[in-house]
Amino acid sequence: MAAPPAGATKEPGLDLHKAADRYRALLELGDQMGVIPELELWGHSQNLRRLSDATFVALEARHPKACVLADLFHLHKGGSGFEGLRLLSGAALPVIHMNDYPAQPLPEEIDDSFRVYPGDGVAPLDEILRALEATGGRNVLSLELFNHEYWKRDPLTVARTGFEKMQATVAKAFA
Repeated sequence: MAAPPAGATKEPGLDLHKAADRYRALLELGDQMGVIPELELWGHSQNLRRLSDATFVALEARHPKACVLADLFHLHKGGSGFEGLRLLSGAALPVIHMNDYPAQPLPEEIDDSFRVYPGDGVAPLDEILRALEATGGRNVLSLELFNHEYWKRDPLTVARTGFEKMQATVAKAFA
């Protein structure tokens, strides 16, 4: 279950220690319900926009199932870069939202509608996938696109195209 910073996106200054307490409470509810809330970073948010912030909150939650849901678009949008992914274990990153983005607009101007299929943009996907593999995890790659042009197409065709492009991207990274 994704646990993004919904409701804390516009005003900066979220107390990350308090966020960790709230995330721990959410994890405890997840234990009771049989789900794992994954702390999702949002690059457009004023809070939890960077991998470092989300990782801090997950660490401070002090719960064995605490983890981070990373999204390649949001890592770019929020200015995290991708180098930090190699510092986290695979268990800390069980799901990665896979997508790509164009060179323009710049991160501060780009929005979700610019997400494109993996391999159709400029994200360093080979490096990212190899870094994730080196963490020893078995990350689930979840295609996430909000491209309005894709919404005009047949959903099955979009899903199939996305799956094929994800497979090709992974194969290329490990060729």
